[in-house]
Amino acid sequence: MKNLPKNVVIAVGVAAILLAALALGACSQPAPAPAPVTVKETVIVEKVVEKPVEKIVEKPVEKIVEKVVEKPITITLTPAPLPPNAEVSIVSVAANVAKDPNVLTATVKLMTDTVVGAYNATISMGTTGLNNVPINVPVYAACVSDDAKNPGKPAWSLIKPAGSKTTLVFTNTMQTKFTPDVAGYYAATCSLGGGGEVGGVQIHAGTYIGVTDGKCATCHAAKVEEWAKTGHAKIFSDEVDNKRTPAVATHYTESCASCHTTGYYAAPYGVDSGGFKDAMTKAAWVFPTYKQIDAAGKGGDSNFAAAPAVVKNMANIQCEQCHGPAADHVKNGAAIMQSSQDEGVCDVCHNGSSRHDKGEQLKSAGHSDKEAAAFNTPVGIGEQACVRCHSGNGYVSFLGDPKNPASWDNTKQTIVCATCHDPHSDANAFQLRIVSKPIELPFEVKKDVGLSATCFECHNSRVNSDDFMAGKTASSPHYSSIAELLSDTGGQTYGQIVPNSPHGTMVGATPIQNPAFAKDPTLNQFMFSKAGDTKGNIAGPCVTCHMWPGLTDAKNANFEKVGGHSFNTISPDGKTDYTAACTSCHGEQKDFNMKAKADYDGNGKIEGVQDEVKGLLNVLWSGMEKAGVKKSPTGYPYATLPKGADGKTDPKITNAWFNFRLVYGVMWGTDTGDGNQGQAQAIHNFKRSVSLLQLSIKDLTGSLPAGATEMK
Repeated sequence: MKNLPKNVVIAVGVAAILLAALALGACSQPAPAPAPVTVKETVIVEKVVEKPVEKIVEKPVEKIVEKVVEKPITITLTPAPLPPNAEVSIVSVAANVAKDPNVLTATVKLMTDTVVGAYNATISMGTTGLNNVPINVPVYAACVSDDAKNPGKPAWSLIKPAGSKTTLVFTNTMQTKFTPDVAGYYAATCSLGGGGEVGGVQIHAGTYIGVTDGKCATCHAAKVEEWAKTGHAKIFSDEVDNKRTPAVATHYTESCASCHTTGYYAAPYGVDSGGFKDAMTKAAWVFPTYKQIDAAGKGGDSNFAAAPAVVKNMANIQCEQCHGPAADHVKNGAAIMQSSQDEGVCDVCHNGSSRHDKGEQLKSAGHSDKEAAAFNTPVGIGEQACVRCHSGNGYVSFLGDPKNPASWDNTKQTIVCATCHDPHSDANAFQLRIVSKPIELPFEVKKDVGLSATCFECHNSRVNSDDFMAGKTASSPHYSSIAELLSDTGGQTYGQIVPNSPHGTMVGATPIQNPAFAKDPTLNQFMFSKAGDTKGNIAGPCVTCHMWPGLTDAKNANFEKVGGHSFNTISPDGKTDYTAACTSCHGEQKDFNMKAKADYDGNGKIEGVQDEVKGLLNVLWSGMEKAGVKKSPTGYPYATLPKGADGKTDPKITNAWFNFRLVYGVMWGTDTGDGNQGQAQAIHNFKRSVSLLQLSIKDLTGSLPAGATEMK
């Protein structure tokens, strides 16, 4: 190349370097190089040949040069879905033909009138959902995936004791059943395929022995003594002799006794299980007629006393009805007895029909919502202070040792029958665990709130403003400040006397006459009281409004969904306000947003009480935002206060935040969406709610909005 012009040498050299680089790159790459990108490049080669006469200039030559331009490569790794794990549980069955598809039914011949003669009746029976079950009664088990998006394909199998001939009825469905035919242990397992964990439950099947023959009092004297005083212990023996309402003709039949005895299973169920019907059949005992029952109630011969010992041994609602058959426990010391708060134990009878439907009502209550955040977070020792209300088991253990959170049970459990009612003790009305005055609240309850004491235990704000301002607690008011508002207390009052609405002092403060009693003296004289009670119970404000008797029309869309043990004053779909409890004082009302007397939020309109409170919350929040408070949309603690905003340095913001939380109720970022926005507080104590918000607005911003009426 030394004979070429300099510029030609340079051009060729560059090309050589490029080709060398390409070759070197290809050798040094650990993986195949990206596809080459063709780039056109024009190289000018000018060659001059000197001659005396002419000058020759070569034309431009177009040369193709390949360059490798590397592009970024994005690799997305999609992990293989995890195989579903199976979760298996025993399914309880309510003795309710209309509500439970698994209900057990049998035809029984009854004789209530010898003149009319015998007739056939259908008896409904259920199961508790316990792992300790009677023989010859079906056991239902359900299998679900721990991944809602990957249900899997269930495959069941059964391990059974020697001598058992039972088989699974369904082997490839989400629910299976089998009937244990001999005493012993069984295990039902389920796989959902794909390599996930196999789930299963262990079941013990046995026979009944009875509280008398089983000598339960030998080891459980205190519990048996408590139980003997309850209605459960005497319901059958009382009714079969018409002791409870002797002046009223009886309607008591064997169909009633199916829930008032222990282990009642009519053939083909429960044969040889030792339960009540089994004992009745083997003793050839005939259920007394109406005439015999009425005669006993008027002082005649006792039907119960005349019954064979084996029948009396299984009469009434005994230990085994709720804990499972005990023969193996008594005879062999087997640790098989079960104790559970699950509602299935009570639903066998208390969700038995439209007349005994407390269990059905409870299904619509937020208390029993297994998917609610309240019963899924928190659970465990890390949130021990919360389990007193966020676990049914925690609530029971809290009442047993209220000052020591370390002792509280932190297992997951919704709020169900046995949470509020003690199955063993009749010390309080309706076997409630606590009545009259609640304990361990952030304020002193100065009056008897009767049956509502149970509600006060959880529906309070957990902290008082003085402790919060003094820095003794980092907790803001809890969502529910209703106990305070109904007790005319709570909130930062800035040293002022705060007005209160009369709900807390008037509603349920004395026994409530049953309006139907005047027309039918066989009914209860007082609401929220038992038949024959001539004094009546103090219901308190919570029970009066939230447990007002529900709808009686089964065709109504809100039947069993409002009032009673649903505790709902608003239908689950949010479309209906159940105002039945309001009419005696307020007349007929369509909803709870009753019109206020003045414009308290300064928006130029006199609105409903809930709208006025919501408006004031918005005004106060606007002032707090201007003061540097920022909303946290993800949940607790719901807002961040500016640096230095504390009870000692700058109490204005802290006071405002305390009252805002106390009146707002359930906050944003929770499972209720935007939160309560003061709706509940507006109903329970409108005057105090308005006053607390207005005091905070004036303290934080200097004045109320123009045109706002100050609450007096």
